[in-house]
Parts: sequence; structure tokens; C-alpha cells
Amino acid sequence: MPLSRLVVLCAATAAALLARRASAQVTVLAGATFSELRGIDDARLDRRTGAFGGLSFVVPFGRGALALQPELLVISKGADAPAATGGGVRLNYLEVPVLLRLSPAPQSALRPHVYVGPYLGLRITCDISGSAQSCDDVPDLNANELDVGGVLGGGVMFALGGLNATVGGRYGFGVSRVADFRVGNVRESARNGVFALYVGLGFGN
Repeated sequence: MPLSRLVVLCAATAAALLARRASAQVTVLAGATFSELRGIDDARLDRRTGAFGGLSFVVPFGRGALALQPELLVISKGADAPAATGGGVRLNYLEVPVLLRLSPAPQSALRPHVYVGPYLGLRITCDISGSAQSCDDVPDLNANELDVGGVLGGGVMFALGGLNATVGGRYGFGVSRVADFRVGNVRESARNGVFALYVGLGFGN
């Protein structure tokens, strides 16, 4: 097994075991993504609209305002080309963020929160929009398996029929190169950037 896959799978397993051991609150998340590939201006790619979903685990530090928030997500990233040209890059990842969460008013009816932390992403698929090609079929494109970056976001949690509902937004910024393109005689490297809006439904402590 490649080292990148092993690292992400170990991180996912550790996050799930930690959440189970700590009796975490579990939230099912689903939302829309608006992604771009940063650093390849000459390729003239547009934002891609996609989706993400998964599980978020909130593990409080005692009864205070701070908590650990590991997550297991499947998320779409990449960028679309203008309709007349085609050739956008669609990337899908298994992603494991590990976030530090601050909830200033954890006992109120409306519980705002913010969070920040790193993520590891393992590429599941990479293909070219508007065609049946995978990224491996394109000689001028080299896509990497691992995506490393950070997440900054926030939301509001409130009671809904005995469960905890959440609405929020977040931005994920990649720091590792996820794809290298050759545009003419120029080699350019891309990093992921993803804004997401989401809702969630939680249960547990």
C-alpha cells in the first residue's frame, strides 16, 4: 500500500477510535462545495460546484468551551473549464480534518462555534470533465494522491426535535501541490481551494 494511502487511513481510524472512546457527539454533515485550483492562472479554469458529506465528531475538553472535532468526509474539489473548451479537472477525496473547536456559549439555545485545523486528503478519483478520460490519460497533467491543507469555518447549532441541527460554512485551503499542468511551455502547480456551505444533524452527548 502506498505511504500516502496508509497515512490517511491511519488518521481516519485514529479519529474514529478517539471519538468512540470519548463518547463524542456525532453529526452527519451534507453540503455544497465551490472549488478552484489555485496557482494555474494560465489554464483559465472556472470554479466547480460539487458536494461533500460525512461525519463530524465533537469531543469536549471537560465542560469548557473548547473541543476536538475530528471528521471523516468525502468531498469534491477541482475546477471546471469554460463550456466552450471543456477539460476541467474533477477531484474527489476521502478527507480527515482534525479541528480545534471553540463554542463561546455551549449552554445557550443558539450555540455558535468556530473551528480551525489541518486536514489530510486521499484522492479517490480524478477525471476530466466533459470526457471519459481519467487524469492518468492526459500526458500534460500529473495529479498527486495526497492533499494536505487547513480548514477554517464556523456555524450555529440548535435543538431540533431532540437532536442537534447545525448550519455552517467553511473554507479549505490546500498547501500541498495536488496537480501539475503544462500550459504551452510553462509548467504550473495547482493547490486546492474549497468554500462549502452545509447542514448537519447530530446526536449523542
